[in-house]
Amino acid sequence: MAYKFDCRLFSGYKPCVHKRDCAGCPHHDPVKERICILSLEAMGAVLRTTCLLPAIKRRYPNSHITWITLKNTKALLDNNPYIDRILLADTAAINTAWHLQFDLLLAVDKSLEAGAIAQRLQAKEKRGFGLDANGVIVPLNPEAAYQYDVGLNDELKFFINQKTETQQITETMALDWQRDPYILQLSAAEEEETRRRLKILIGGKAKGIIGYNTGCSLLFPYKKFTVERSIELIRAWRQAYPEFAVALLGGPEDTDRQRLMKEAFINDSLVLNTPTTEGLRSGVLWMNTADMVLSACSLGLHIAIGLKKPSIAWFGVSCIQEIDLYDRGVKLQSDVSCSPCWKKSCDKPVKCYDQVSVERILAATAELMNQHILPKS
Repeated sequence: MAYKFDCRLFSGYKPCVHKRDCAGCPHHDPVKERICILSLEAMGAVLRTTCLLPAIKRRYPNSHITWITLKNTKALLDNNPYIDRILLADTAAINTAWHLQFDLLLAVDKSLEAGAIAQRLQAKEKRGFGLDANGVIVPLNPEAAYQYDVGLNDELKFFINQKTETQQITETMALDWQRDPYILQLSAAEEEETRRRLKILIGGKAKGIIGYNTGCSLLFPYKKFTVERSIELIRAWRQAYPEFAVALLGGPEDTDRQRLMKEAFINDSLVLNTPTTEGLRSGVLWMNTADMVLSACSLGLHIAIGLKKPSIAWFGVSCIQEIDLYDRGVKLQSDVSCSPCWKKSCDKPVKCYDQVSVERILAATAELMNQHILPKS
């Protein structure tokens, strides 16, 4: 039997989706380049890295794409139409990666673990960041120099640089930057599940939902409002937009905070406390029920961007210029002189998370309502 070993759909394990002989198959899709994306780190950064995929396909239309990531991040890449294979670096699947031979490696992360993997992978060309024998992170190609400098120079990163992170990583990989979007693809079943959840949440009781991403990674605790400020904001939203529900959206680390917020509105059926412990992909679907989203610069914001939700993004710790809302949002800088700082702890008497006023958020809400939501109602 004649097999087409070069076909994207051929695995040698079982029949492909078309279930027919390779000889004369009209679906033969020969692969010209085999490309590996290595992106392990923070989940929001992995999702942001999906912006590389359209640029890769423009440059290498017949490429086969393998993505190496971590087990807890895989859910953000599931159902992605650009990715042919996902390998998990923290499982036995990494042994497969050592055997494969790639034409091009795009190593996105600047970390010891990712750098070491980048050095070991077999690829004819490597771009991005690796690790030298002394354990020092190094750029792998000349185009990576700018992003490398941004990471080492606070003046450049905080104040001089005006390039978004998506532009930086695209240029680092020597690809054509065209402001490509994140690729977060829901299946038809997931879209139907979103509609089912939306019906459960509000039925005919509200015109729509304002989504509030309540928390953030435990690494940067100042990327979330206090519970008291959150309650103040929710109350203001409900007064200004009584026809809209407010959905609390978060992960396991936000469970107790959201419970306290909901308790302040125990008699308001349109303040909705969505589940926080159902897993990452389920969290994506809960956010998909919202018409707009407020979030700090966190995974929740990247999910909202990936879902193409109108978003209000507030910034204290992180750099406001590095995030692209793709003309669907409003960015708010905290009113403190020390922002950004990227610190995990703070001894300042006035914290950045308490210096984004409810009035500014309401003004941003009105802007998004008028531009993106109310005209569709």
